Amino acid sequence: MENCLSWSKDELRVRIYDHAPFLDVEARVPDGYVKMMLKYTPSYVFIEDIQGNGFDSKLQGKGTGSLLVNTAVQYLRAKLSADIEVSGEMSDANDPREPDLLKHCQTNRIKFWASFGFTIIPSAVGRDRLIAKLSDLKVKKDGTVLGSHPKYIPLSSFTEDALPHRRL
Repeated sequence: MENCLSWSKDELRVRIYDHAPFLDVEARVPDGYVKMMLKYTPSYVFIEDIQGNGFDSKLQGKGTGSLLVNTAVQYLRAKLSADIEVSGEMSDANDPREPDLLKHCQTNRIKFWASFGFTIIPSAVGRDRLIAKLSDLKVKKDGTVLGSHPKYIPLSSFTEDALPHRRL
């Protein structure tokens, strides 16, 4: 069953698109959008990617990634068992290749995911993995998006919306 929930205030709009087995959480602002893509079943959740807030993006470091993770965790907790595993791989797509900047991006990415309660499993080859039980993930209630909107929006503040979204 497909479902779409939305919340908006001023220039920020957040949408949750549930089209099982896919879940997309998106934040739109005047400077662009950030999108978190997940795949889920009743027994696992896999974080595919967060796009739009990477290195050199106007939205990097503005709280949009935290907003999306906070929203996804709330939604998944309302829908799935707290005991299921949430995992993913950290992507370095669009990271700079200059060694000092690359290391800075990697360190920030590890801190970001760890701040939600993920354990980071380093990989000698390929991408580092992140893993946690849904029950162990933190929802960060402090901080703002773009300096003026909360990083935490209670799921109860979202309303049902039309279903225009289709994942390609």
